[in-house]
Amino acid sequence: MMRLFVKLRGGFTLVESVMAVMILGIALGACVLSFSMAMRSVNTAANQMAALHAARDELETLRTNSFSSSSNLTAGVTRQFTNTFAGTYTVSNVDSATKNVTVSVWYLNRIHHGYSTNTLTTSLVSTLHP
Repeated sequence: MMRLFVKLRGGFTLVESVMAVMILGIALGACVLSFSMAMRSVNTAANQMAALHAARDELETLRTNSFSSSSNLTAGVTRQFTNTFAGTYTVSNVDSATKNVTVSVWYLNRIHHGYSTNTLTTSLVSTLHP
């Protein structure tokens, strides 16, 4: 009985292994890049929402002042609203009973690598007649 030795070709060649590593590397790189962009988007959204809340708080503070004291507000004042947000507010007189108040707050935008602004505007109307 004669045995035939068949040379079995098992395993991968070096070229196949290098190609598999390259494909996995490209896929992993795309996943890391996608995760990084998602984290920058989440951080920017959190900063934007915190700046929006700071602007709303400032508008509420200005609104709760008496109407006569809001005439003493200086237009274009830059101030620190919270520990992390600064901005400006402007007060303009529409007529003797109405004032427009605009609050702008800057926040760090990690997507565009700079600062962006949230701006809120409201009108204060005096219903009290002298």
